[in-house]
Amino acid sequence: MTTPRVIALLGTPIQNETGAAGEIIFPGHLVKGVSTILKHASASTAAARSFALERDELGKGIDNVYGGTTGYAGSAYYAAGDTVKVGAFAPGMRVNALIASGQTITADDFLESAGDGTLKKYNAGVIIGRAMESVTATALSHISVEVY
Repeated sequence: MTTPRVIALLGTPIQNETGAAGEIIFPGHLVKGVSTILKHASASTAAARSFALERDELGKGIDNVYGGTTGYAGSAYYAAGDTVKVGAFAPGMRVNALIASGQTITADDFLESAGDGTLKKYNAGVIIGRAMESVTATALSHISVEVY
């Protein structure tokens, strides 16, 4: 499957740009915060279904540079201090979220926060969504997720 160049895959998330990155954030990271945007840092705990979005209004996808520099596999990121475009997703919407290297996810697996802005296979925490595809990540990778 070819990775889409967008984060919002199905549905229209509520978007805001009220906060600045407090650290490097890639489009697709699960994020928290209002004035300072950080990766969701508590593994297996409840989280707002908020993800960093790409700058589509500038004609930029997830693999273009805007306000930051090129990161993993040619992707772009928000550098500390950059205004972050965040999307709040409702249940049933789909997001192109991030999973860390070493994760093997099968379609229909439930996913939870890994505590670093990525998602991981559900163990005993709070379900964020379910995988819509199977992915074996050998690097930081995007995966299609239906939000719960």
